[in-house]
Amino acid sequence: MASSLSFLLLLLSLSSLSSANVHRTKLLRSPLVAGPELHTNSAGSPTRYFEVARPIKLPKTKPCSYLALRHDFAHTYSKPPVLANYTPPSTCYSQRFSKIVLEWSATCKGRQFDRIFGVWLGGVELLRSCTAEPRATGIVWTVKEDITRYYSLLMKTGTLAVSLGNVVDGTYTGVYHVKIKNSVPGYGSNADLILPISRNLPSNGALWFEIENVTDTETYFRVPLNVYGAVLEFYASFHENDEFWYGNLPNEYIEANNLTGFGSIGRFREVYVSFRLMYI
Repeated sequence: MASSLSFLLLLLSLSSLSSANVHRTKLLRSPLVAGPELHTNSAGSPTRYFEVARPIKLPKTKPCSYLALRHDFAHTYSKPPVLANYTPPSTCYSQRFSKIVLEWSATCKGRQFDRIFGVWLGGVELLRSCTAEPRATGIVWTVKEDITRYYSLLMKTGTLAVSLGNVVDGTYTGVYHVKIKNSVPGYGSNADLILPISRNLPSNGALWFEIENVTDTETYFRVPLNVYGAVLEFYASFHENDEFWYGNLPNEYIEANNLTGFGSIGRFREVYVSFRLMYI
């Protein structure tokens, strides 16, 4: 069994939100076009997939958008995440934002599996999702995530990490061409401090923890003394041999009927999170 998870804490401290130093960077100030370029010479039109989700409610102000990363994911399976230096936007008309949206846009053409991907900033997971499976004429799709709650993290420099394990060979030919941008459509304030709980860089593969047996995954972090409230965010997803966990049979049934080629350990999955020896 191989499941993966990561989580983080959003902390509300008694101190006021400090102003972040603003630095210029060509990477973040690059203009964003309508979507990633579709690498295809086929006469057929690419299929556009859409996200089935509640639209993000945006303020009625002019957004400030900037490109955070552009990369082609091909031979990336079991490889370290793609990294980029992140610096808060310096060209927006305001530095107090009420809404911040991460937009993942991607294209792919050929034959390929669906691939789980993740986006981290400073070790904090901002987005986890799965790619769409491509067609011969290509596909294009966009996912939007409200990341306003990570305000204090986004207002300081850090390392942006993106993991999308992909394999390209004679059978699986699809390369995922990805662009990530942030859109800042308003002004305001949000949480004061965010603590990441994830694997550290450098890392072969994604920054989430992998659970392959019943043993615990432990990590340690420090909480400021002036914290009066905390929110825990927890992500869990199924991977590799546990991808089709819902069809797994109990070990006792497999042994009693001398079966082979079936997923084992049954269908039940449960993950506990404890803090200071207390389950939360």
